[in-house]
Amino acid sequence: MRSFTHFLENVGNTLNPIVIKELRQAVQGKFLAAVLLLFLGVQLLTVGLFLMDDSVSWSFNAGRNIFRTLSSMLMGTCLILVPAYTGLRLAIERSDANVDLLFITTLHPRSIIWGKFFAALVFTALLYGACMPFITLTFLLRGIDLPSIFVLLVLNFIVIAVAIQSSILVGCLPANRVFKIIIGLVWFLIMTSAVPVYITLTVAPGMGILDSGIGSRVGSWHFFAVSMGVLVSGVAFIGLFANLATALISPLSANRAMPARIYISVVWIVTGLGVTIWSVQASNIAPIGVWASVQIVLQCVGLLVAVSERESVGNRVRQSIPRRRLLRPPAFLFFSGAGGGVAWSSLMIILTLLFVAVWSSAYPHLWGGNEYEEFMVCMSALGMFALSYALAASFIRRRILVKRIAGCHTWLIALIMMASATTIIPLMLFFLSGTWANGWFIGSPLSPFISIANGDDELLEASALLAGAFAVFIGSLNLPWFVKQVINFQPPRGRNSANPLTE
Repeated sequence: MRSFTHFLENVGNTLNPIVIKELRQAVQGKFLAAVLLLFLGVQLLTVGLFLMDDSVSWSFNAGRNIFRTLSSMLMGTCLILVPAYTGLRLAIERSDANVDLLFITTLHPRSIIWGKFFAALVFTALLYGACMPFITLTFLLRGIDLPSIFVLLVLNFIVIAVAIQSSILVGCLPANRVFKIIIGLVWFLIMTSAVPVYITLTVAPGMGILDSGIGSRVGSWHFFAVSMGVLVSGVAFIGLFANLATALISPLSANRAMPARIYISVVWIVTGLGVTIWSVQASNIAPIGVWASVQIVLQCVGLLVAVSERESVGNRVRQSIPRRRLLRPPAFLFFSGAGGGVAWSSLMIILTLLFVAVWSSAYPHLWGGNEYEEFMVCMSALGMFALSYALAASFIRRRILVKRIAGCHTWLIALIMMASATTIIPLMLFFLSGTWANGWFIGSPLSPFISIANGDDELLEASALLAGAFAVFIGSLNLPWFVKQVINFQPPRGRNSANPLTE
């Protein structure tokens, strides 16, 4: 008995202390027990109402109908309640009043983020455990097979894990209380609207994948490819959100951007190879198109984040700059800094487009009509618009609003400019001219998608030309700012610098 107790103590010492703290507080509190009891009671009542119907005894779809209801309840609870609870607790700990509780610790910021994440996964597993006896009952009532049950439950778990990590990222955002409440409400609305959409795609009668016969496709290549795509995508987004959240709670003097950029670059390579194999095996262009679109959209967001970073490198970061000149250009792309972030995101967009171009030249028969030209023009215009608005926001803040808006809020200026080009300017042109035309959106980042949706090739070409001209013009204005950061990116003189490492 003593050896077993000693073994449990050793296991407890190796666990993440944040996980232990979160689980201990949850067990000692009444929130978790109340949620579990309420969840069990609602499920028992739901199954009881289904079993009271006489059609259960002769219907061959009774188990499937009950599974749809129970799965929807489980998904709605776990996708909203658990992430909201986790993100809210982290946001409270990161508030100005309780900042010491989170930052005065010897734990690495990465341990804090992953500890919060795994503790939330344990809460989700408890809700799954409370639901499993009732879900097992659905198999006995006919209409659904065990592979379909397990595949949907695993898919739901992956989606819930991504939602949990996204809530942790939102909780780590450095902002005042009002701004945090606004962002939290936006996140809550997105999750609330995502639940019915996800339920429709998975278990809705006649529309969800439950009616497509999952059990009969478990051994097929299509099932393996889709399953691996979902799993890899879920793991990639979880890791991305975790790296971003870790960067947000890391000290300002640390090289916060490097782990996130290295991770995204590795994921870009791995997922690029995966979708290439998938597209070749399935003889379908969709995996490559979706992958490239997601990568470019993420890098467009990265441009807004990059221009909000520090423009000067602190002494602590300068200590790790390579002393060999040949190693500094690649290091400049991955080190924290506005210039390096803009260059890295722009390079990733260019490499993604080049990857699609090379792949399309090797398999041109998979594209239909002028889909390739439209896709390349649309994605190129989107990337140039994002770069132009990001650099324009940085230029405006440095020249006009330098004393009014901090550098970390440069992205807000870019969003206001994008929103104005998408809504305010088109409405003003409409009221002045008296007629509505899609051409009013020519300066909006959404103009390439609007032109493709309406089949307007002229608007698409005009948007791409305007985006390119805008990027060249605003890029030339920011060229001295960029060159200055490149020149200043060098280690301190001497191997043992006397400069402090706290900046």
